[in-house]
Amino acid sequence: MIDTFSANSLKILEKDKNEFINKYIHKLSLFKKDERAILGQNFHALICMFLKGFDISKMVSNLDEKEQKIWENIENKLTPIKNNFIEFEFPFLIKCELKNKFYYLIGRFDAIYRENDEFIIWDWKTLNFPKNPADDLQTVVYFYCLNQIYKTEKIKMRYFSLEKNEFIDINFENIEKYKNKIDEIVSKILFDF
Repeated sequence: MIDTFSANSLKILEKDKNEFINKYIHKLSLFKKDERAILGQNFHALICMFLKGFDISKMVSNLDEKEQKIWENIENKLTPIKNNFIEFEFPFLIKCELKNKFYYLIGRFDAIYRENDEFIIWDWKTLNFPKNPADDLQTVVYFYCLNQIYKTEKIKMRYFSLEKNEFIDINFENIEKYKNKIDEIVSKILFDF
């Protein structure tokens, strides 16, 4: 029985139920991580350590020239606001109900930033921004889950391009919209098993 979903697994389920079944139920997935995905993982770790206040000089010295320039831009952007980050690589598990059945949403926020009474979910991107960020399932799932954790609608999603040193903000709209979208996708498989 499949009852636990991430934003990525929901994207696959929305696109193709058979692909979802093969990958998440039969475990028939072959993939090769590209270098940019590995670079993204390395920068995620570097940013997390930086925001937590660790000495990252050795990590930075291991970056190549291009990566050091990217890091310099990131550091310049984050240093003045560093103290407003309240969570880093923050995992979540949210229990949801749909027609008397339960399912779970899992994931990890790259960082949570708090300014006054507003929460901003920062998501570091080395690959592309979502094509339609306001409707992207990552945005939908993250808004829904952060709302459930902090019990507020004062939320913003910020996709931050590490290479371009720019960001896109999306404002929280409506909790029912997010839950309905998630339920619509989950219902494709939740009642099959």
